Amino acid sequence: MTSAVPRAFHCEHTRAKSRVYALVERSRQPATLHAVLTCTDPALAQHAAYLLSSVLENGLGPAARAESERIAAALPDAPAASFRRTLADVVNGTWADTPELAATWESLRRGRRDSAGLGGDLESRTPHDACLDAFPGPVVRTISLLEVHVHDPARLLAAATATGWRPFDAEDLDEDDRQDVVGAVMHFVNGPEFLPGADQLMEATQARLLRVDRGDEVSDWSTAPVTARFDTGTRSDPDDRAD
Repeated sequence: MTSAVPRAFHCEHTRAKSRVYALVERSRQPATLHAVLTCTDPALAQHAAYLLSSVLENGLGPAARAESERIAAALPDAPAASFRRTLADVVNGTWADTPELAATWESLRRGRRDSAGLGGDLESRTPHDACLDAFPGPVVRTISLLEVHVHDPARLLAAATATGWRPFDAEDLDEDDRQDVVGAVMHFVNGPEFLPGADQLMEATQARLLRVDRGDEVSDWSTAPVTARFDTGTRSDPDDRAD
């Protein structure tokens, strides 16, 4: 058995039936589709997938719990049992009955490199280790600011661990972050659109075209640090705080 976590839920509709699938992610292995339930009501199947996705992202609050009971009551016995079991897995951040796969990402990528030989296209299109003036097209720099509230650290850490993340050694961690919550958040920043056990507070992005005639340079060759300045908070006015 290997650790795994559900990452998304999708529907497949045919004339005769509708099926809900879970996209399950495993540590160092390809993600796989697992059938969750089958029913004859496409709207109900779609709503079940939406509810499971919502709980996956936001947790099981009172409104989601009530809606899950309504969906389960509307389903026949067998798909209702599957729906409840899947809902419990989503809440717990686990996935039952996940056998080890024969293939790992490492083996699949190695095989692709051996047979594809596509590196020449990349080098001709975007030269490696080039300065700004060596690129044939425009270069755009983006800098992002993301703040998240981790409302369920245990869920975040479990999901990160199940997908291959490992915390720093104890001696390398800050006193105020002994579980490496920061590292777990970083693990998901470029992954799913949501973080398990966390809610987004703020996301802002700056972007601008780099120009040689303005003295710009790509970061690897820049003699000055790349910095960004974001605006003051919209709620920072002392007059607003007094309300």
